[in-house]
Amino acid sequence: MNQFKATLLGRQQVSAGVYLLSFYSNIGSFDFVPGQYVILTIPGQTPVKRLYSFASAPNTYGWFELFVKIVEGGVGTQYLKTLHIGDCVDVSGPAGLFTLQKNEKRKIFMATGTGYAPMRSFFLSSSPASLKNSVLFWGMKTIEETCLLNELYSLNKDRGLSFYYCLSQQDLPGSIPAHLLQHYRTGHIQDVWKSVIGKPDTADEYYLCGSRVVVESLRTLLGSLNVDKENIFFEKY
Repeated sequence: MNQFKATLLGRQQVSAGVYLLSFYSNIGSFDFVPGQYVILTIPGQTPVKRLYSFASAPNTYGWFELFVKIVEGGVGTQYLKTLHIGDCVDVSGPAGLFTLQKNEKRKIFMATGTGYAPMRSFFLSSSPASLKNSVLFWGMKTIEETCLLNELYSLNKDRGLSFYYCLSQQDLPGSIPAHLLQHYRTGHIQDVWKSVIGKPDTADEYYLCGSRVVVESLRTLLGSLNVDKENIFFEKY
């Protein structure tokens, strides 16, 4: 596993408290597989490690993006919040086995919050044909947490990826433009998934990423509907 320093190149706020952070590694280009993560060392009297999934596609330039929500009191995110452009962080990686299978199966993606990070890496590195007929269900509490709409809209138009923001604590506001309304639903991920997909196709693959509670709940639900364990891939935090 590589150990290196990475320099903060940019910070883009994409929704309330959520940022895309861009870094450049001091070792130049390095290989990672979409879905993997890096391990950041948070300095202090007792240094701690925090894992963050790559939110970008692999490239030959040595830069990568992380999708981070600033959590009050969170050791890792509070540290990242204090970084200035040009500051360096200690990084190890890549690591992880949550990767996209190379086959012709339809893929159903279910993410909550920043659990979208590895999905984004999948999407940005996939060929147009590989995403055709695939569906993303992205769970969040309110519309203020939704983000990256233009990017997802382009993936929908150019590559055939369907997507739905699943708002668990808010009815749909009237401010959503009519041509985008189809991408917003009220309810938890599993409720929206059932309304869109109906009876699950046992040939589909499922990719889950989010909080431990949500991921385990979705795995249990899929198992109860006779989805084969070999078709369920997940990462939880």
